[in-house]
Amino acid sequence: MNKIEAFTVWSPDDSPWSPWTKPVLFAHLESFLTASQPVVSVDASWCPSAQSKTALVVDLPGAEGVFLGLALAGLGYRPVPLYNAVPLPCGGPRLNPVTGRSVAAVDVLPIVDAMRSGTLHLATLQIPADAPPAFLLDADRHGVGRVIGADDFDNRSVCFTTDFPSANFLLAQGIEKVLLAMKQKREPWTDLAHVLRRWQDGGISLERVQTDVPALPEHFEVARPSWFGAMFQRALAATRLRRATGGGFGAWMHDSSSGG
Repeated sequence: MNKIEAFTVWSPDDSPWSPWTKPVLFAHLESFLTASQPVVSVDASWCPSAQSKTALVVDLPGAEGVFLGLALAGLGYRPVPLYNAVPLPCGGPRLNPVTGRSVAAVDVLPIVDAMRSGTLHLATLQIPADAPPAFLLDADRHGVGRVIGADDFDNRSVCFTTDFPSANFLLAQGIEKVLLAMKQKREPWTDLAHVLRRWQDGGISLERVQTDVPALPEHFEVARPSWFGAMFQRALAATRLRRATGGGFGAWMHDSSSGG
């Protein structure tokens, strides 16, 4: 299956959520020849029925989000990948030979690998056209704690409010609640908080659940983030993140004074 066919599996024409599927990682599915890891079975018993018309935002690290998305697909949800970071270009070492740390600020290759193997699994599922969405984000997208130095591949990324449908669009599809799934009990990262707050202001009820601890979803509200508004959010991101020429985030750093 080539990258265009894979993108079609994740972004079918009959799904109203397909316009939000990010093509960035699909463009690299054929570039890496590592053996695909098997699809990992994930417990999603905490998830409400797909008939409840609840949308999910899955904010989990690395491939964990892909595997949960596939588990949710088995329950009748439509997984929507929103991964926007470019992988480290193939052919070079993944670790710096001097420091021993990852060359890429964020290692998205496990996500690429999981999506490649997950595509075949997803293609076997019969997901209804009106299935509610499960938006997939990488919780490690910011590269928290990473100081960008010379010869690093800076592919830290953010999500924007425009990466998600509006509250009005959700409501028009019958979605009145959004459930945020995270691995740790923490406040949403600032970029996602902008999205959630706009939904909240638009009449969408918010709940959250910690996926690694057995518990029922709980209601929560998002405080107004600093620099609230799309223009300010984009301006803030532009001051510290590197855009890839072909789309997404990712560029080489050539001197340590440019880092983050």
